[in-house]
Amino acid sequence: MSIETTIETTLEKLQVTVDDAGVATLLLNDPESRNAMTPDMGEEMVAAVEQLRANPDVRVVVVTGAGRSFSAGGNLAMLARDAGLSDDEGPSLKGSPKDFYGRFLSIRKIEVPTIAAINGHAIGAGLCFALGCDMRIAARGAKMGMTFTRLGIHPGMGATYSLPRLVGTAVAAELLFTGRVFDADEAARLGIVNRVVQPDDLGAATQQLATEIATAGPIAVRMTKRALYLGINQSLDESLDLEGFQQNITFGTDDAKEGIQAIMEKRDPVFTGR
Repeated sequence: MSIETTIETTLEKLQVTVDDAGVATLLLNDPESRNAMTPDMGEEMVAAVEQLRANPDVRVVVVTGAGRSFSAGGNLAMLARDAGLSDDEGPSLKGSPKDFYGRFLSIRKIEVPTIAAINGHAIGAGLCFALGCDMRIAARGAKMGMTFTRLGIHPGMGATYSLPRLVGTAVAAELLFTGRVFDADEAARLGIVNRVVQPDDLGAATQQLATEIATAGPIAVRMTKRALYLGINQSLDESLDLEGFQQNITFGTDDAKEGIQAIMEKRDPVFTGR
């Protein structure tokens, strides 16, 4: 993704950059393992998320993978140790899966919108991580799958929570029970990804969406994200109460004054049709 950066932080398995528009990119940076997930990468994820949350200039976060894959899911050597197939010493998921998954799902704690740019295969926990973002854009040809049961293990990383909320119980049941792999176009038809673009266009398409969000009122966007997820489990009346409360707050911001003034002066192309 070609963007001019003002801030760059490189960890061992992750890289964080922030451009002048406030668009941050969080790169899974272990292409040799197809960005497979390990406890060490999870610790770096927690640190990266805290760094992004503490940066007041960040308005959107894009997550993507280095190389040809988004993420292959859990590290295979780690899974082999957990299944008793290897006596090698090393990190293990067994006994603490919630802690392991929670580190990666800390991406859900980011208050600004998040976009997963699925540049290649997103398998098992890798797909679950992408579902932890608010939106997803996939490169045509990318393969995805909740392949846990194909390995004889129970789904993890919030698979049974996130997937049915996107596609409904029946479709989620099919994908989780069979563990079958599907392509980006089917993912779009099912509602798992927002859109599919050609691989060479993924960076530009993601940047365009991120910049469009970044130019909206940042306080209003953060509050809208909060209300969006609270609304899933609220009644209409509860949602109306929250919307009214937060709308009154945003009316007092400089963003609202500037935005409404722009409409009055016909300077905003969204409302003038230019």
